[in-house]
Amino acid sequence: MSIKQLLLAGGVGLLAVAMSAGLASAVQSEGQPAAAAPVVSSGAPIVEITKRCPSLRYVGRKATFEVVVTNRGTGPARNVVVTDNFPAGVEFLSADNGGQREGGNVVWNLGTLEAGQSRTLKVEARCNQITNVRNMARVTYCAEAQAECQLVVKGIPAILLECVDDPDPVEVGSQTTYTIIVTNQGSETGTNIAITCTLPPEQEFVKAGGPTEARADGKVVTFAPLPSLAPRAKATFLVTTKGVRPGDSRFAVSMKSDQIDSPVTETESTNIYD
Repeated sequence: MSIKQLLLAGGVGLLAVAMSAGLASAVQSEGQPAAAAPVVSSGAPIVEITKRCPSLRYVGRKATFEVVVTNRGTGPARNVVVTDNFPAGVEFLSADNGGQREGGNVVWNLGTLEAGQSRTLKVEARCNQITNVRNMARVTYCAEAQAECQLVVKGIPAILLECVDDPDPVEVGSQTTYTIIVTNQGSETGTNIAITCTLPPEQEFVKAGGPTEARADGKVVTFAPLPSLAPRAKATFLVTTKGVRPGDSRFAVSMKSDQIDSPVTETESTNIYD
């Protein structure tokens, strides 16, 4: 039995054709058929495979991968096996229609696919890391065909802003320090994180420090943007003030970044007494 290999237009994949037993054709994830197939004799199976998946997911989210195999021929395709490959970073969760996990693959033994019959197979998986996923499925019977889909997995930064004073309460003429902690709780790096602090009337600026330069202009302290903050990383900014008159004061902190559309604010209460 001779085997002929055809390279499909559009880079879909490799098509193997068993000329004496049948024909397999591959279809892109958008549903466009491959190049014209060789002529086959009456009663031959022609098995087509289509692969579908979402184009974008975020880290930690689930994705459903779908394989459709269809016998477009006039005869049955026997001993049909579908293999769906999963690359690193994608965690297998479940498969329908009796699909079994075998290493990095999910395998379905479909048996006979009659002429005109179609089977839809689904796999649910979780995207665990930032990556570009190339998911390929293969159908074999007396010939072989492949199809693939592309999935981009992205992360999301999630910046937490915290502020605490020490000491509190504060006597007029004494100092207190505000510790501002910025934590990236997300799965992607946060960029250009800018901290701005506003002092209340009951306080005056003494000093400030942190991973970027601080500038004071009256009651406003501005830190230069922090270029990047990796997932699970923290950055600490310090602002020291002095109590100048008694009152229940409010120290305000505002945070912006490339990924934050509107400022995040935090207010810390400090009691200043005579």
